[in-house]
Amino acid sequence: MNSRIRQQLLCSLLLLAVAGCSSESDNVSARSPGGNTQASGLSCNSNSNAADGARWMSAWGVTHVTGTAPVETTVRNIARVTASGNAVRIRFINLSDQPMQIGAASIGMREGATGANLKLNTSKAVTFNCGQTSATIPPQTESFYSDPIAFKVSNQDDLAVSLYVKGADNPGEYGATWIESYKLPNGSGNQTLEDSGAGYGLIDDTRFSTPPGLPIMCNGCTVYALRDIEVLTKDAKGAMVFLGSSSFHGYNTSQNGFKRISDLLSVRMLNEIPQGQRDTIVNRGIGGDTLQNASATRLERDVFDTVGVSSVVVWVTNDLSSRSADEIIANYKDVIAQAHARGINVFCPTWIPGAQSFQANLTGERAKLNDWILNSGECDGVADYNAEVEAPGGLTFLPQYNSGDFIHSNDAGHALWAAATPLGEWVNRVKP
Repeated sequence: MNSRIRQQLLCSLLLLAVAGCSSESDNVSARSPGGNTQASGLSCNSNSNAADGARWMSAWGVTHVTGTAPVETTVRNIARVTASGNAVRIRFINLSDQPMQIGAASIGMREGATGANLKLNTSKAVTFNCGQTSATIPPQTESFYSDPIAFKVSNQDDLAVSLYVKGADNPGEYGATWIESYKLPNGSGNQTLEDSGAGYGLIDDTRFSTPPGLPIMCNGCTVYALRDIEVLTKDAKGAMVFLGSSSFHGYNTSQNGFKRISDLLSVRMLNEIPQGQRDTIVNRGIGGDTLQNASATRLERDVFDTVGVSSVVVWVTNDLSSRSADEIIANYKDVIAQAHARGINVFCPTWIPGAQSFQANLTGERAKLNDWILNSGECDGVADYNAEVEAPGGLTFLPQYNSGDFIHSNDAGHALWAAATPLGEWVNRVKP
């Protein structure tokens, strides 16, 4: 039997087992290269959903950032998924100008609340292009898939995606998180199938301390090369994307604590919304962003290309340092129009009294913006996060919710915001 026939048979078996091998997927842009086309010219079709009604759905995601690339070593990326299912697939990204060499990959269950140890006998090899054990992700690739993997996951499981980053010339392509991921020392080679986390340090080789009064540094809080983890699931009818700046990113919440609004809402979703009616939670928060930038540069990739997206929560809150309420409202209207054209709901929390908005607090611009959010009726749902934490006079936080930098709230503030979110309303909102 020649190699082409063997490859085609393998792909057929995988298609039957978990609804297909690697390719561009539903709601995924085909603009970029890296659509996982085989050398033969055949393309493995992973668009199919399962006969039992399970659908591919993004159950975890990040926003792209850059850093220093690993060198000839293994990274262990940690991700908490927000859906249950019997198969997963991994979506990679490489926006650099050089190819990325993944020499081997695996997926397993993380052992414990922190660290790089895996639960015994849970690690499984990840393949590409219908059975290949390695992959080259071309430059300027927004979306590159693994093969689907028959791998049972439960909502709130911590997955470990281990990648052997082959060679010394790979790009520094990362995604922003608020939990640690890990890396063996450069030159350690392929250890993707090893359960032990011994020898792993933080993925970015750092351990900074934060001076008092400044935003807290989250050491090791990135993942290498990952964009999304998708689950073949019957849990969820859609994906709720959190498009935000540093508060959605998690600044000044407990590192590794899963205390961000989105983390807490994913638990509420599991406990309060019946199976099949839920949304997955996909956090696309990144520190320092503005709504002006996010609406212009991140909507397509971070929101509309998210597999299964049904709604977006927009909370990108740095613009008031230099822009007017009317200018920001224009950005909101643009986001809403684009989302509605795609059948996606837009939910809008009010803006909090961060120090970057101090002048706008004094002039009433923040109050004007929040009044529009609450009363214009243009958003498909709102949550008054400001009312939960604003001190009398409207210039700063109530002290018990100030993390210390007068920009971000602490764990207690995030808990208030999660509790104040009308989750059932949002999840059950009819599509526009």
